[in-house]
Amino acid sequence: MAGQEMDQAITAAPMARALIDDYPEVENAVRIADFNAWLISYKEKRFNEDGVLFADSTFFDFFDFKLIRGNPEKALTEPQSIILSEESAKRYFGNEDPIGKRLSVEQDTNFYTVTGIIQNCPANSHFHYDMIASMNSIRQSFNNFWVDHNYYTYILVKEGTDLKEFEEKLQTMVTTYVGPQLKQLLGITMEDFHNAGNYFGYFLQPLKDIHLHSNLQVEIKPNGNIAYVYTFSIIALMILIIAIINFINLATAKSASRAKEVGIRKVVGSSKQSLIFQFVSESVILAIFATIIAVIFVYILSPYFYNLVGHELSVSIFAGKWGIPFVILLALVVGILSGIYPAFILSAYKPVKVLKGSLRGGAKSGWLRSMLVVLQFTVSIVIVVGTLLVYQQLSYMQHKNLGFDKDQLLVIRRPDALKDKIDVFKKELLQNPLIIGVANSRAIPGKDYSNNGFWKENDPQKNTYLLNQNWVSFEFPEVMKYELVEGRFFNKEFGTDSNAVIINESAVKALGIENPIGKNLLRPANREGGMYKLPIIGVLKDYHIQSLQHKIEPVALTVMPGNWEGYITVRLKGENISETLAFVENKWYSFTSKQPFQYFFFDEDFDNLYKSEKQTGRIFIVFAILAIFIACLGLLGLIAYTATVRTKEIGIRKAMGASVQTIVNMLSIETLKLILISAIIAWPIAYFGIKYWLQEFAHRTNINPIYFLLATLITLLIGWLAISFQAIRAATTNPSDALRYE
Repeated sequence: MAGQEMDQAITAAPMARALIDDYPEVENAVRIADFNAWLISYKEKRFNEDGVLFADSTFFDFFDFKLIRGNPEKALTEPQSIILSEESAKRYFGNEDPIGKRLSVEQDTNFYTVTGIIQNCPANSHFHYDMIASMNSIRQSFNNFWVDHNYYTYILVKEGTDLKEFEEKLQTMVTTYVGPQLKQLLGITMEDFHNAGNYFGYFLQPLKDIHLHSNLQVEIKPNGNIAYVYTFSIIALMILIIAIINFINLATAKSASRAKEVGIRKVVGSSKQSLIFQFVSESVILAIFATIIAVIFVYILSPYFYNLVGHELSVSIFAGKWGIPFVILLALVVGILSGIYPAFILSAYKPVKVLKGSLRGGAKSGWLRSMLVVLQFTVSIVIVVGTLLVYQQLSYMQHKNLGFDKDQLLVIRRPDALKDKIDVFKKELLQNPLIIGVANSRAIPGKDYSNNGFWKENDPQKNTYLLNQNWVSFEFPEVMKYELVEGRFFNKEFGTDSNAVIINESAVKALGIENPIGKNLLRPANREGGMYKLPIIGVLKDYHIQSLQHKIEPVALTVMPGNWEGYITVRLKGENISETLAFVENKWYSFTSKQPFQYFFFDEDFDNLYKSEKQTGRIFIVFAILAIFIACLGLLGLIAYTATVRTKEIGIRKAMGASVQTIVNMLSIETLKLILISAIIAWPIAYFGIKYWLQEFAHRTNINPIYFLLATLITLLIGWLAISFQAIRAATTNPSDALRYE
């Protein structure tokens, strides 16, 4: 609408019934709603529960969560019914039987009866719950308002339904149901709405595609990202390739030591095919043993891996019919890929040349090994560069100015518990000299903003403008330290400010208003039509209400009528935090002894928006260490073999007066050159890879070339240490021992 998009996962309350009634393709429908925190209590136990969902009685027709106690057909049928997870049942009732008992929800006069116990929600579920209450307990769920969206609607379609054709048919709901309400609300027809360049429509998503392929507004739970799955899979494959390369390198380097064996086998009648089979079989057997060890390590290290990624994965290596075949196939493929080239090299030796001793040593025909060393260190440098730049972006996001001061902010949840005493509570807190300011609001940056439609006064097109609305107390903008561009903040001395609005610079641009101070915005007075005016009294400098992955959105602040749910924000001086916290907690319980005191520090909570990026950085570090470690193991083997082949040369050079440093340089300089070549190849690959990743962020750091040089230096240093270890051993060998080598 008006050039802005609202692409949301939620739908209107009446949609589920209309789908069943109007479309024969739909067999069944269920709605789920997540209305944030609920105060749940039983006797003296009280908790603000974030995991309360509301669902229609058809819930168990759709989802196969196991109901341990209760009847799945009736558990959510009656109003004021609630199902508890095993964990929440234990939390409230201990060893008591909870069935039939009543929980207080929000007020002590509002009780829900426990009608079932459901299994704890699996970690890999599309949504998560601690409790599921009956949808018909919510009065709003019966409304017939099609332009108010709060419900997740799931449908079961008949087998054989053409989904594209069905999706097109869904658009008839817009003209049938949305159009008349739009006419009533705004006085414009659906045709006028579309002619103004606006669009309103519905689309389908397969349930299994949502977690990794959907990135809509107001998802029921934060989703994963298929791009990360692809990225980590590719990196894991690269590390596996490095290991394969090492095997090929070492096998070809040591090929001369098995030449006599090949020659004798051929003389006594072995065919080339039987020799290839022998050497590939040896490689496959090694891979099988490695796979067994790897599986053991996976089970041992799984808890540490779950901590690393921040998720408990409900996955077993041998789960499902493809688990064991996949592991066996992986071992065979790795074994064959590792052994096939060395097998062909070894089986191609001529018996005459071998037995005459005229075959050249494998270490001296090293063009293939040089190419493979370049490849494996290219992979290592790409991963190291990626790690450094992921942390650069993370640091940028955590330290960028958000447009307000996020430090020293204590946030208290559910101020509605204070009822009509909230203003007195705020004044009491301000008596403490360690508290600078106190305000309350429906939302805070990073949480709970509502995306609502606003209209401009005297707009002939009656365009709808989407602004992120927050209802706040008079003090809120100053407590958050928003920067005022023009106009003023809210002021209680101005009686009209209770109906005023403050907008940010992005809202001014979106609305297309010049000289906005004094102009009026319009909001619906009720669902039957009519508007009330909101005079613009101030314009704020743009600030972030979401993580830096998102662009800055248009925002409207309006004064909160009465005491709503939300947050109390307390700005602290930053001294004696524990003492101040104890003071606030004591005050809270002096006003409301029955409500739990729950709080968090704003800066820590906002940084949690970058949890995914932090996990990505940690995983990259592990990958980088693994890649370099495996590559350096290969270098150790190669240098050890090179030193063995050149033992006599090293002895002669030492006898002629060569220093240890000279011998070390001789053995290491060529390999270090290969690492530098790897860096030149790795840089553009890393650059375009990280550039692609950064496109996910509306606000991103510049790609610093210093990190490319730093990654190369890190890899060179680690590679040089690995080389030097073996080179120094060879260089410090007694010359007389070396000259007796042959």
